[in-house]
Amino acid sequence: MIANNTGIIIPKQNGNLGWPIRWELLMRYRLIEIVALWEGRLTTNHLCNSFGIARQQASKDINAYLREVAPGNLVYDSKLKGYKPSDTFTPKVTSGLADEYLHALASTKDFAHTFSQLDLGFAHTEMLTPPLRQVNPDILRTLVQAARDGKKIDMGYVSLTSPDEESRIIAPHTLVCTRLLREKPRFSRFCA
Repeated sequence: MIANNTGIIIPKQNGNLGWPIRWELLMRYRLIEIVALWEGRLTTNHLCNSFGIARQQASKDINAYLREVAPGNLVYDSKLKGYKPSDTFTPKVTSGLADEYLHALASTKDFAHTFSQLDLGFAHTEMLTPPLRQVNPDILRTLVQAARDGKKIDMGYVSLTSPDEESRIIAPHTLVCTRLLREKPRFSRFCA
């Protein structure tokens, strides 16, 4: 096992020191942990519906997770007809944060919106999202390019407290995206 820079433990496979797990398998392992931890019940249907894989592959992935990544993390409950977290459950490929579950739900809703017939297995859950803000691609592209290239931008700024536009020069460095706010943390100064 090796720890990546987030502290998540990932097993080495075949003695290779590179990326130890195929991306799609890591995503399935992550969903296994997220669903088991936050819903308390994991079935092969979660994996089948989310990744479009056969039940046999889903069962193989759960068993590989239990054998190679997190022995003892899940126990099969015949009443639930699925796996539940054991008393000693410890996240191995996730951080164990609610944000991971909420992000999975939000992604599910994004996919379900685009593909209306897609059922990813998150029943009895609804994700409320704020209204979408239309952002002009030319403006966002300019900000991203300025951040990447270390350039400054002369822009108009209107505050919430004053309707008067002011000219400002900003030096964007990071694009921050949350569900509620999109803005550039920046160093700015007034133009003379």
